[in-house]
Amino acid sequence: MMQQNINIITSHPLPGRPRLTFLNALQMAPPLLFRRLRFTVLSILCFMLVLYVRPRPLPRTPTSPLTKVVIERYVEAWTPLVDEPVNAVSTFVHNTSLAGHELKEQLVLLDQLFLLMTNITKPCRKLVRQGGKLCRGKLDGDKKLCLDPFVRPTSNSCLVYSFGIGYDFSFDAAMGKYGCRVFSFDDDDAHELLDRNPFPRVKFLRLRLAAGRGVKVERSYNPATKSEYIYLYRPLDNIMYLLGHPKANVDVLKIDVDGPEWEIFEDSIFKTDILERTRQLSIEIHLSAFLDPQLDTGLPLTQTLRKYTRVFRGLEDRGFRLTHYEPNIFYSKFVKFASKTFNAYYELLFVNTQLKKMKKSEHVEISDDIFKEIEFD
Repeated sequence: MMQQNINIITSHPLPGRPRLTFLNALQMAPPLLFRRLRFTVLSILCFMLVLYVRPRPLPRTPTSPLTKVVIERYVEAWTPLVDEPVNAVSTFVHNTSLAGHELKEQLVLLDQLFLLMTNITKPCRKLVRQGGKLCRGKLDGDKKLCLDPFVRPTSNSCLVYSFGIGYDFSFDAAMGKYGCRVFSFDDDDAHELLDRNPFPRVKFLRLRLAAGRGVKVERSYNPATKSEYIYLYRPLDNIMYLLGHPKANVDVLKIDVDGPEWEIFEDSIFKTDILERTRQLSIEIHLSAFLDPQLDTGLPLTQTLRKYTRVFRGLEDRGFRLTHYEPNIFYSKFVKFASKTFNAYYELLFVNTQLKKMKKSEHVEISDDIFKEIEFD
């Protein structure tokens, strides 16, 4: 056996003999080295293709749900905003010298309020942005969504209610692409020109969210056009009943209604069990009381601050925990009140830690006639 091993060793080429060819060397190379060489060559080829091959034109993008008339009205309405300097920020400075003995309680309530608004009690490990558009170099209209286990919406079987879209369907379209059935709501004289089905799995209804327990109708007269427009308000439980979701789980409830969210929660939604069945709550809060230049810093402000904190306490009592917050930097409005300076608008995301799961997800096909009946069209 020893002699055989010696013969094998001495049979290899000795120094001074002709070198092996490149092909022979490749055949004798370890397989791992060959795979690495092949990967390097392919990487170089791919890099050259990216640099020198002209890309094919992209397919045509989907048509915007905004008609030409709506776009013209939208641009006209926002022209003053776009013409403002990018760094222009409204600041409301309030004289607190007349607050008297109320000022001390108001400052305590403000501290409590901002603790409730900014103290993350349920961190999200996988927080994603849904929707949004760039305007004046800033992102606007995007909403956050938590995709952590046990709180994320189930793709292809989730339900989203989105109130206050303005003319931006980006969040709603993103949730439809995620696989949810999305119901979007807003109402003014331009919204009646929007398409019922602006994006796949997205339905649009001309409704506003009521801050009470009953259906409400408001009339608005425009003397310039000599026309009247009727605004329709419905409470959330009434809307869900009419759409065939009276006991369904709501995976995402988005509310961005520019001010009356406090009354909507306290006088309407808190009097139902909808939040107990809601998985995630995305809201933009507006500290609207501080945006009045003639703010009464006496007892009325104290009562308003108490209401703000009651709403947050009510969400906590129903199992909601704050998972994300950020000031709205696109529409920044700063307030100076006593020794405090703060933004009046905040985007918040809550997740429900005590979700009441229903036995099945309700899905009802709704005809256009039913939609028109809901809208009083």
